[in-house]
Amino acid sequence: MAKLYLGIDLGGTQVKLAVVSAKGEILETNTFPNNAGSIPEKILGEIVAHAQRMKNFKKLAGTGIGVAGDIDQSKGVVRFSPNLTAWRNIPLRTMLQRRLPHPINIDNDANVAALGAYWLEAKGKVKNLVCVTLGTGVGGGLVCEGKLYRGTTGSAGEIGHMVLDPNGPQCNCGSRGCIERYVGAPYLSLEAQELVKGGKSKIMHKLVGGNISAITPAVIAEAANMGDTIAGNIWRQAGERLGIVLAGVINLVNPEIIVLAGGVSRAGNLILKPIKDTVNERAFRTPVRACRIIISRYDQKLGVVGAALLVK
Repeated sequence: MAKLYLGIDLGGTQVKLAVVSAKGEILETNTFPNNAGSIPEKILGEIVAHAQRMKNFKKLAGTGIGVAGDIDQSKGVVRFSPNLTAWRNIPLRTMLQRRLPHPINIDNDANVAALGAYWLEAKGKVKNLVCVTLGTGVGGGLVCEGKLYRGTTGSAGEIGHMVLDPNGPQCNCGSRGCIERYVGAPYLSLEAQELVKGGKSKIMHKLVGGNISAITPAVIAEAANMGDTIAGNIWRQAGERLGIVLAGVINLVNPEIIVLAGGVSRAGNLILKPIKDTVNERAFRTPVRACRIIISRYDQKLGVVGAALLVK
């Protein structure tokens, strides 16, 4: 019988579960809302209850979990998670192992997204891949020589906290000028909101019915696609800034493919073109010619598939 795995994407607003085959095929899914302030015991109790209701539960060979934050993969501990405010030094694997009858692995959510991209986007046919998750924050995961690269403390891949400007705006991590502070969804939204307040974009103002606080990256993208030059410039600048960082990543890691995922990546060519243009200007010729930069076609699946395949 082919082995099946349970993948769990544990986020601050919802939890996604999926039963996944060894080839990365999703056979069954389940989703439930999550309160970011919930205590770990409550969330884990709900996870187990939802998992046990899945029809393939008894066939599972293992469970993998992706959690945003600082993870000790070897001990199965969540050291800290910005999306789960009550989680500090939580022995997640031990707590779940008491309730589930099979092996459990945990990792950072961007790492599991990278593993998902490796199997879904690259079909396991490349050696070196970088996945960049563009959402509320900016995460990164590295696959090197066909394996997840975690670094000495399991902290590798923090692309979002590579510094673009040492004198730039304060980042939630404590540093200044991190790329997350420029291309994270809340910061793109805030930039657009300030411009609309200043009367710079009638199109965005109209799209949200005058409710400026409702401007999101999706609204900015819609406006740009309608010909709004202000919105278009926001995406161009975001792509150029991210392109500077990714040029450095290409020079350092020399990947075959960079996969962009997450809500901000859904702007498509609005952000992809300036990224590519900037990378082509700044990265060394040989590695940049060998690297494809794409937007994930499996954005909603990367986390659960990658988490499931942690066990494989």
